[in-house]
Amino acid sequence: MDQLIARSRPARPRGGFTLLEVVVAMGILATGLLAVTAAQLYAMRGGSTGRHTTDAAAIAHTQIEQLQRMSFGDPALLQTAGWVAGTVGAQLQTTIQANPAAQVEQTYNIQYRITDVTPNEIKAIDVQVTWNEPNRPNRTLILSTYMHNDPRTQS
Repeated sequence: MDQLIARSRPARPRGGFTLLEVVVAMGILATGLLAVTAAQLYAMRGGSTGRHTTDAAAIAHTQIEQLQRMSFGDPALLQTAGWVAGTVGAQLQTTIQANPAAQVEQTYNIQYRITDVTPNEIKAIDVQVTWNEPNRPNRTLILSTYMHNDPRTQS
């Protein structure tokens, strides 16, 4: 008789979600959104670091080009006793446009050193650019090149 009573009840409709299913789905969604937000913040920080490294490389490249334009015997290309302030300036600043005026985004310190590898034949030129980033101080980029004394180009 119990089986007859149980079968005579109308079955409940199963067309929706239970409250527990909704809570679990919201928890999974919140965790996923939090992960995406953290990844976005990390990417933005990486973009800033990449931009500063690119700027430093461009500054170092400019300094190397200025030194390579000089003749091999130029007094400015004598061997240095360590790092000296760059000829493009001891410091360069990049700015960002903000209302009402531009703001300094980053300050770069430029130094170079020259070493005689083979006297009157080959000089090594190293250019160092340093800057500070939030949570990453004392960032450094060094570009190096060699300069060859070609007697055919001397007048």
